[in-house]
This record gives sequence, structure tokens and C-alpha cells, in this order.
Amino acid sequence: MAEEKSLRGPAGWALRLVLWVNTVMSIPLYLWFLHHMAGRWGGHLEPGDDLRFWLPIVVPGAAFSFTLMSAVSWWGSTETRPYLLGRKGWRFLVVFVSGLSLLTGIFGAANLDVTAVILTMMITTIGIMGLWLLPAALSPHLLDTLRRNQAPEKPA
Repeated sequence: MAEEKSLRGPAGWALRLVLWVNTVMSIPLYLWFLHHMAGRWGGHLEPGDDLRFWLPIVVPGAAFSFTLMSAVSWWGSTETRPYLLGRKGWRFLVVFVSGLSLLTGIFGAANLDVTAVILTMMITTIGIMGLWLLPAALSPHLLDTLRRNQAPEKPA
């Protein structure tokens, strides 16, 4: 009972507050950046190309859904109880989303220079971290999720 009380104490509230501040600030910034840069990338295409319309919609949607799916898989899995992709299958989606984000930022940049690449890398890292921590921020058992090394025991 003392352990359950400590999970809802100041440490749990502080950790949840930090996760929510990170999530609320980073995810909208990341999705706006992807939408804006994909729109600029689409502006380089021919006027009749359908990708001009679909890039600003598909790129943020893919980044959001694939990163969130891999994060939910990782946070919901243990070594003995895999969930969705498991603790090992999530890496491909994160690498894919990182590559997609970097290409979108670089191809959508007005001036291709070191500053554009560094800015794209920073926003991609911030956004993926925010999406990665979203399932943990929503978890009612946040500290248990962080401490868990094996599957929880099933109730009898």
C-alpha cells in the first residue's frame, strides 16, 4: 500500500507534468513543420501534379501515426508479453519517420545550407520525442510503466 501511495505522490505528478508540457509543445510544432515543409516541397512540383495537394496531408499523418504506433508498441510491450510490434519491431518505423522528416525538411528548405539541416534535425528530434512520450503521458500507471522489467502478474 505504501508503494501505491508513493506512485501518486509528488514524483508522479512532476513527471506527468514534464511529459505533458513536452507533448503539448513539441507535437503541434513538429506537425506544423512537416505540413509547412511538405507544402513547400510540393511547390517545386509541376502545377498539375497531385502530390502538390497530398504531400502536406500525408507526410504529417504518416509521421504521427507511425511514430505513435511504434511508441504504443514499445510502451505496451515487455520482453515476455509483446504488443503490436513488440519491443524490437518498433525501430524500423522510427528510422522511416526520421528519414521522411529529414527529407521533407531538406527538400522544403528555401536555402539548402547547414542551418536548414540542423533546424530540421532539431525539430525532428523534438517531435519524435514528443510523440514517443505521448503514450507514457496518457498512461494511468506511468511510474509502473517506467519501472516494469517483466510482464505484470495476471489477476486470479
